Amino acid sequence: VRDMWYEVGPVWYVHKDGFTHATQLKPDEGTPELPDGRVRVRLETDGLLHDVTEFEVEKCNPLELDLCEDLSDLQSVNESGVLHTLTSRAKANMPLTHAGPNLISLWPPIQTHSKTLKSRRGESVWDAPPALTSLVKRVYLSMVGTRRDHSVCALGRSGTGKTTTCQAFTHALLKQAGTAGENISVDRVHAMFTILRSFGCVSSQHSDASSRFAMVFSLDFNHAGQVSAGHLQTMMLDKWKVCQKTQSEGNFLVFSQMLAGLSTEMRTELQLHQLPESNSFGILQPTKVEEKQRASVAFTKLLSAMETLSFSSREQKAIWHVLAAIYHLGAAGACKVGRRQFVNFDSAQAASSILGCEAEELDTAVFKHHLRQLLQKATGVSRERNESEEGPRLTASQCVDGMAAGLYEELFTTIVSLINRALNGEQLALASVMVVDTPGLRNPRHSAEERGASWSELCHNYLQERLLEHYHSHNFIHSLERYAQEGIHVEFECPESSSSEVVSAIDQSPPQVRAADADPRGLLWVLDEEMVTPASCESVALERVFQYYSNTVRQCEQPLQCEVNHLTGCDPVRYDLTGWFSRIQNNPSSLNAITLLQNSTIEVVKTMFTSRISLPPLYRGLGGLEGSSQRALQRNGTIRKTFSGGMAAIRRHSQCIAVKLQADALVNLIRRARPVFLQCVSAKSNGGSFDVPALRAQLHSTQILSALQLYRTGYPEHMTLSDFRCHFQALSPPIMKRYASIFVSHNERKAVEELLVELDVDKKSIVVGASRVFMKRGMLQYLEQQRDQQVTGWLVYLQAACKGHLGRQKYRKLKVSVASV
Repeated sequence: VRDMWYEVGPVWYVHKDGFTHATQLKPDEGTPELPDGRVRVRLETDGLLHDVTEFEVEKCNPLELDLCEDLSDLQSVNESGVLHTLTSRAKANMPLTHAGPNLISLWPPIQTHSKTLKSRRGESVWDAPPALTSLVKRVYLSMVGTRRDHSVCALGRSGTGKTTTCQAFTHALLKQAGTAGENISVDRVHAMFTILRSFGCVSSQHSDASSRFAMVFSLDFNHAGQVSAGHLQTMMLDKWKVCQKTQSEGNFLVFSQMLAGLSTEMRTELQLHQLPESNSFGILQPTKVEEKQRASVAFTKLLSAMETLSFSSREQKAIWHVLAAIYHLGAAGACKVGRRQFVNFDSAQAASSILGCEAEELDTAVFKHHLRQLLQKATGVSRERNESEEGPRLTASQCVDGMAAGLYEELFTTIVSLINRALNGEQLALASVMVVDTPGLRNPRHSAEERGASWSELCHNYLQERLLEHYHSHNFIHSLERYAQEGIHVEFECPESSSSEVVSAIDQSPPQVRAADADPRGLLWVLDEEMVTPASCESVALERVFQYYSNTVRQCEQPLQCEVNHLTGCDPVRYDLTGWFSRIQNNPSSLNAITLLQNSTIEVVKTMFTSRISLPPLYRGLGGLEGSSQRALQRNGTIRKTFSGGMAAIRRHSQCIAVKLQADALVNLIRRARPVFLQCVSAKSNGGSFDVPALRAQLHSTQILSALQLYRTGYPEHMTLSDFRCHFQALSPPIMKRYASIFVSHNERKAVEELLVELDVDKKSIVVGASRVFMKRGMLQYLEQQRDQQVTGWLVYLQAACKGHLGRQKYRKLKVSVASV
């Protein structure tokens, strides 16, 4: 039997560990065919022949597309081709790649000799590479042309460079547009990021500066297209980080920087000259010389950033007082048995003197907050149901943690207000660009840890799922609904899997206030209900969630543990609910923190916190609710509207409801804006190779292949009929002359169809819907170039005519002057 095979072309052989370059073979005449669904390939690595299924083989792109800047320009858009292009660009020190309208960042770059940022986040500012520069220009021109708000949202795991990419985008946008006024500049924005890095980031295994707060930084543009103001809004979903002692993470960076960089005089005033060896919050002074030097340099940068943003010396002094008080509270500790009191009374005395209150006053605010409530009830000041005392009795450790969390929460919110004071502007805004940076998805498995994820990780992972749900709605659901409404046929099947299943399992609310137990509720609502139920525990809440969402939440063998299928099932996270009731329980000690600060006998502390606006308990984790400009008031109104209705009015002290409302507020802020997504992915490289399974899981979370398919086959660019006719009628003088009158109502559909006939464009590239004109990718840019070329020629003639007119006028004046002489 003849056995002759000829080469068809290069392909990718896909396997579980990655993909391998191979050559597909087909049988020659007389050679038996392989069974249906089987193909033969020869691997390029070892030359061996393999008979594999046709699903394990994917087409290769030409070699000249290995460094393609846009994945939508690939001839064959498949998983292996996309991964090969991303890794090839990363090896060539080009970590940013366009994916249609969005951007993918592969972190970190491989080559270490480049000028781009290689070290962990926050060390320096990333010079904008060409891919980011083109994205900035596209967003800026779209914002100015449409006068519509735009948002840039970073997605990805923790430690993938989201904060660095957002900072680079912001700096590039400021350089592209320019600034108007003294309040906003590149240096001031850089100073803002420096302060946020110190007060909002912690050191972890993934990064030296891992964000623990969500941020929406809005840049307002005036009618000249320049940045006129900045507005920062923050959301700290987990306020307990300052008092949590985690093995793999440190506390907020500002504590180590303060302990290493404070002057001798300030140390004496804050009683930090003799530091105790232990601290219940895990706040320790750097011991190694290198760590001390790094923290001292960071503290110097922090002071310089505060000076740049016009923080007065009195305000800086008040900030160090609050931080030192939190440190002394951690050193004071709490008794685990017996009455509720401090363990180290000297540290407690130091904390009270630094806060400007008596030791007995601090003890009452921390441990005896129930006395004030009893006094209010006895005097008739408060007759409403005391929701803040629901749940089991607080332990001494919980009381101390609550006071520390409340102090840091008030301090962080005040710092955000000072930043907004420095960046505020009074000019009328044309539109805004909002940069959204949130903590990435965290999974202990990524760090090879055996523990289960905590409450803090659930909050941040939930917020990532909400952003992924927004991404899915914008890219797929809204686009397909628009095509259906306009009568445009696009052959595309929407992906079945999305983040909505996980989001429902976490925050699904009951249909009414008093709903039946059989009605499904998300994990947050179940925890909130069971926490106030007598004799209940975390296991009861977990059983109810298993009953409602058995497909999304899987029960583990270990007690009080469950597994949630995050990132559309590509990255399951195992959670350990042990002690979660203590985190979500209402803690009156944290609410007493602002009272201590406003009644302080230290003038600088009292002055800085007296001007703080009074906010309900649910607002405590929000920063940036101040502002006098029109755009700032609109954004703050969106947040206040989110927190003013529904269950927020009933469960005013619920920590679970606060997490959901903060996520709702962030999504509502960016819902009306035109979004651009920055997907940040990471894969540990060993010797130049990448962890391909990890890359696959991260790219599957955003359905990158489906998004590229819809972008290529659909009509991503669209305009209303009137806008299209008015904008491009300059390309056809007869059409422009025919429809030039603004006092006559025209048939816009007929005018657009006549214009398209005159333009002689491909009928498949532009489709006219019921009220909009839809264009294939690249068509709008082509028409814009034609229009710019036409208008440029007219402007040249106009300039020549104007110069001729001015020249003739000057000549007449010279003739008159000569004749008079």
